[in-house]
Amino acid sequence: MMRISDFLKRYNLHGSLINNVEYDSTTKRVSIETELCKWQQFDYDETKDPEMIEGFIVFEDVTYFETDCVKDFDADEILEAVLISETPSLEKVKIVTDGVNIIIIEAGNVEWHSL
Repeated sequence: MMRISDFLKRYNLHGSLINNVEYDSTTKRVSIETELCKWQQFDYDETKDPEMIEGFIVFEDVTYFETDCVKDFDADEILEAVLISETPSLEKVKIVTDGVNIIIIEAGNVEWHSL
């Protein structure tokens, strides 16, 4: 697990696709089903890696979750993912998609889980 700021430095989310977003208020967890643009990552090897990989971006210890999504996510392309606030224990990220959806999540940590 890593802080959101470290995650955003490690993973380039621009152009990746969101297929589903689930928030569980009991476990304080947000899971974003994603097709990550592997070809945009620093460790991409075009001789062996696929251009896209499926998996989940999982936020833990979520203290704030908001989306203005008026429809289900259906391969919505991520246009922007930026850190909008931080404290010693929590950070908040804003994710904007081409489907004009905005997701805001404040969490203690985040991790990528490849399928």
